[in-house]
Amino acid sequence: MTVVQTDKTGRGGEEEGNQPNEKSGMQSALLFNVERYALPGLLILVLVFFSVWSKTGHLFFSAADFQEVGFDYVYIGMLALASLLPLVCGEFDFSVGSNAGFTQIVVATAMARFHVPLPFAIMLAIAAGAFIGLGNGNTVARVGVNSLIVTLGTAGVLLGVVEWYTGSQSINNGISGSLINFGSENFIDIPDTVWLLFGVALVVYYVIQHTPYGRYLTSIGSNPRAARLVGLRVDRLKLSAFVLAGALAGLAGVLLVAKNGSATPEAGNVQDTLQALAAAYLGATSIRPGRFNVMGTMLAVYFIAFSVSGLAIAGVQSWISQVFSGAALFIAVVASTVIGRRRAGTG
Repeated sequence: MTVVQTDKTGRGGEEEGNQPNEKSGMQSALLFNVERYALPGLLILVLVFFSVWSKTGHLFFSAADFQEVGFDYVYIGMLALASLLPLVCGEFDFSVGSNAGFTQIVVATAMARFHVPLPFAIMLAIAAGAFIGLGNGNTVARVGVNSLIVTLGTAGVLLGVVEWYTGSQSINNGISGSLINFGSENFIDIPDTVWLLFGVALVVYYVIQHTPYGRYLTSIGSNPRAARLVGLRVDRLKLSAFVLAGALAGLAGVLLVAKNGSATPEAGNVQDTLQALAAAYLGATSIRPGRFNVMGTMLAVYFIAFSVSGLAIAGVQSWISQVFSGAALFIAVVASTVIGRRRAGTG
């Protein structure tokens, strides 16, 4: 017969043996919450720091600066959403910035040279972006070429086509006044373009989190072989993710024209793509640690935005934004990889 010894409180030794497990569980829950809310906490710290710092407080905390930062980073936010869809299924799209740079020329040329009405010009730009995504997706999903190589090649081609077509000259005339006004007007003191970004983010969030399609993409990103074995059409789903990414990049190109009031060959490049990827990877360390998610990505976009804005107001040289974005991407990739591996091991 087994005898269970008890302590003075009458609790058995078997319950004492559960205490390390309970302690480990509490530590794991605490660590998860720290990871989950670290980025929102950092964003709040950035806002507070630059608001009270003597070098920046007089400008940083103004409504005008908040509007300007929100307005300036709508384009990067849209690119981050575009980057997110291929990342969810385990692929990369390094062409979203160049895609936006190309489609801004498409929408501007359609209006300025061919006098296409604004709604149709916007649809044409989005369709052009989706077509570029279709080419990327076919090459990656059906031919089996590495997505990094494919999309970097596409980015180079698009940059060259834009420079050839424009002759390094901007398209300034013939742009719809309605589009320019949309890029400069506010609703409840928030730029109209920010409302558009939040609306698109909400749609992407719903698709990824609350539809079978989003769950399929997530399954492919976690284990493509297992996804194929359970009957998912992996190639077709990956292809669709690139098409949607291209369409969002096309919409980002339209926002570029709305923001600048023109189409310039310098706008839309690999640097923009790196900022978008930095936001997507940084977002994967927050809210749903170890997974690419929309809310974390949007928080990361504006964490980078307000950090760069505060440094610029403080008088730091302009190159700091590139260094900051590059460092954010490096740290975010390392952190999200470590978190993802630890969660996989825990599971």
